[in-house]
Amino acid sequence: MGIGSKLMAFAGLLCMLLLLPLAASQAQTQQQQPQARAVGVTQWSDDEAHFNRTLDSILVPRVVGSPGHQQVRDYLVQSLSGLGFQAEVDEFKQRVPVFGELTFANVVGTINPHAQNFLALACHYDSKYFPNDPGFLGATDSAVPCAILLNTAKTLSGYLQKEFRNRNDVGLMLIFFDGEEAFKDWTDADSVYGSKHLAKKLAQVVRKDPAGQFQQAPRNIDRIEVLVLLDLIGARNPKFSSFYENTHGLHTSLVQIEKSLRSAGQLEGNNNMFLNRASGGLVDDDHRPFLEENVPILHLVATPFPDVWHTPRDNAANLHWPSIRNFNRVFRNFVYQYLKRHTSPVNLRFYRT
Repeated sequence: MGIGSKLMAFAGLLCMLLLLPLAASQAQTQQQQPQARAVGVTQWSDDEAHFNRTLDSILVPRVVGSPGHQQVRDYLVQSLSGLGFQAEVDEFKQRVPVFGELTFANVVGTINPHAQNFLALACHYDSKYFPNDPGFLGATDSAVPCAILLNTAKTLSGYLQKEFRNRNDVGLMLIFFDGEEAFKDWTDADSVYGSKHLAKKLAQVVRKDPAGQFQQAPRNIDRIEVLVLLDLIGARNPKFSSFYENTHGLHTSLVQIEKSLRSAGQLEGNNNMFLNRASGGLVDDDHRPFLEENVPILHLVATPFPDVWHTPRDNAANLHWPSIRNFNRVFRNFVYQYLKRHTSPVNLRFYRT
């Protein structure tokens, strides 16, 4: 992964648990700061066979423009369709350092595409280009996060395809960004190609009606209640801090879910992943273009970065399976509870519209 750390000071965190209740009104979220409290958990069975098959299919060299890249792109589309998502490909061409013009393709899967708002779960699927290491795999960066998203959809499929489907208040969106990695040096220009393109597309403010007249329409990007971005996951004992004050309540929910699962004996080991504290800085990543459009961000990136980051050792042999299983269990409960408890729009935007 081509992430660059950008240390920036930011204000103290707002201590509120917005998953409990999710139905808090905009006025309440502006004026009240409810204290976090324990979150109940629902036991969902693991499907490790599915996770392993999924990871095996993604864990190949997949630099943009390579055969492996096309293979993984096709696999993501097929997997989303097989899980009941409406799958779309956001394809575009752009010139980049080293390679010249390349074809990029974000892959987006949606359940309840006509819903008022969305919970968006995201990661990137391209692998980093190293001229001296054409076999670089990028297991934590970001094959494992891709497998986690698909496995979350698989393990929750009983709920998603029955109780959840056809709801009007909220939909679920899975986004697999392309072109997160820099081809030369990480800069604002040479990075996050796919997320910049998709954010711009979703932020368009006009449309053409059937009569051929242009008219204003709500921006699709404003229908995203929160973008949950996963990255650098799969190494031993990852640590996740809270990066943004407006989504600290959601981060606290993860802390409480992990605590509840551990108390119930559902997690392995004794190392807490989700820390109830503010990060000492921010990490530049695929969320940047969405943050610039005022989309609330829950950034689940392991800090410090795994020691295998951007090395040939970022492969399957160096993954820590207990940590991956623990993350899967916490994360699927988080996604389920967000959707299950959702009864009205949640506005966590820094600048309210």
